[in-house]
Amino acid sequence: MDRAEVSIERVRAIVGVLSLVLFTHSAFWLCYDVVDRGPVDVWSTWTVGPPSDLAATTSLDIGLAALQLFAGYAALGRIRGAGGMLVAACAATLAFRVPVVWYMLLDSPSDPWFGDLQGPSLTAVGGTCALIVVVALAQGGLLFHAHRLEQEEAARQEDLPTDGLRPVKVTAAVSSVLLTALNVVYVLRNALTAVQVGPGMLADLLVGRGNGQAVLAVSSPWQWACLTALCGVGLVLVGRRMPSATGFSFALAVFMMPTAFFKLWGAAATGALLQVPLGTVQSVLELVGSAAVVTLIARDIHGDGGWTVPRFDRSSPSETTGTTPLPS
Repeated sequence: MDRAEVSIERVRAIVGVLSLVLFTHSAFWLCYDVVDRGPVDVWSTWTVGPPSDLAATTSLDIGLAALQLFAGYAALGRIRGAGGMLVAACAATLAFRVPVVWYMLLDSPSDPWFGDLQGPSLTAVGGTCALIVVVALAQGGLLFHAHRLEQEEAARQEDLPTDGLRPVKVTAAVSSVLLTALNVVYVLRNALTAVQVGPGMLADLLVGRGNGQAVLAVSSPWQWACLTALCGVGLVLVGRRMPSATGFSFALAVFMMPTAFFKLWGAAATGALLQVPLGTVQSVLELVGSAAVVTLIARDIHGDGGWTVPRFDRSSPSETTGTTPLPS
């Protein structure tokens, strides 16, 4: 193993640890809600929202924590698709933690961001989010550095093992249809919101004004806008059948399923499944479609030789194929 390969392995370990640091933050505030409210009340909070005061987390944080955990484990365990998972985890963390930082910066005693609602300290939650944003930015920089190192290594060697797996046609087709349908739903929901409340109010919602569910929560329009961007990136990767598409698609599915499950549970429990048909369609697509994509990806990886990336061995170059181990 030469110096370049050692550097790549070190970066792989560092970005994996950083992803677990991101997970620790999400898990801490999820546990805070469980301890502070109790299992029964926190279940109600994650399905239908808190009754009157502020929680720390929402069901979206469960999906984000799962994504961060999977990405960190994949990097440290040399799991296929780790690169795509790490990129998705880094991007999702920035998308859903940066707003909490500006909540904190714009909060003031004369104009509290959450009004008279009582809950966890915005300063405490926002301060931890600021640290996590720094960690995510550092992780993004290391991912870019790793990608450059691997391109240089791939230019010198043709037998470097791949961490990614190009999606087969069936998986690529299903992923493309799902991502396209979800993007249409997200854009349509933001457009309908703009028509209903006006562009000015939509802008307030995008920056989080009027969000009174949880300190770590983002508004629905912001969530739809971010998911539109993430699904758009995934659609490009899948359409070009790039190796990173498998990990990225798997990561998006892991991220979406918990939130969709809790939303559907809450809607069914309150008899609201048909009150917002487009919302129900969105949640069904996120849950059922993501489960289908995860199943297809698991089948593809199992059929391609398993989940673990083989270690590079110069003595038997014919045993490995591919171009980039991380972050393909």
